[in-house]
Amino acid sequence: MVTENGVIGIRIAGLSEGLHEYDFACKASDFKNPELAEPAFCNEIRVRIAVVRTEREMTVDIETKTVAEFSCDRCLEPLKKELTGKYRLVFAFSDTGALSEKSDENYRALDRNAVTVDLTEDVRETLLLSKPMKVVCADKSACTLYQENSHLNADHESETASPWKESLEKLKGK
Repeated sequence: MVTENGVIGIRIAGLSEGLHEYDFACKASDFKNPELAEPAFCNEIRVRIAVVRTEREMTVDIETKTVAEFSCDRCLEPLKKELTGKYRLVFAFSDTGALSEKSDENYRALDRNAVTVDLTEDVRETLLLSKPMKVVCADKSACTLYQENSHLNADHESETASPWKESLEKLKGK
């Protein structure tokens, strides 16, 4: 359920107890967020939401999947990586809409009379948390940097052993 605002919402009014699953397909531009406007998030984003409703609370599991396009941090070769993120929220139903105890960000109060739950921000955070900090080629042989420097490593290994290498080899043998 993606509206023209890019809001991902679940209608909970009249939702029966039990498991309910929702699937969404969206683009990064639907979120209108500069962090997701990068070229990496140019493919379709699949969002799967599983809601388990009980009398007192509602557990929401969010799973995001997309194929992001990056460049290797070592050799700058373009590569594609599948990103998967998971996030769990628990909404406690209350008549006042506020939690009486101190809570963390994964545990929230929800008014019993609420019609929908907006999960746009939670999906956005899940996507951003699934993005790797460092992107490198999965196989060193595929990385052009290693291919170009492989002849240098072969020449370096064939050089005569230095005194410090010999002492390390002696220690290794003990």
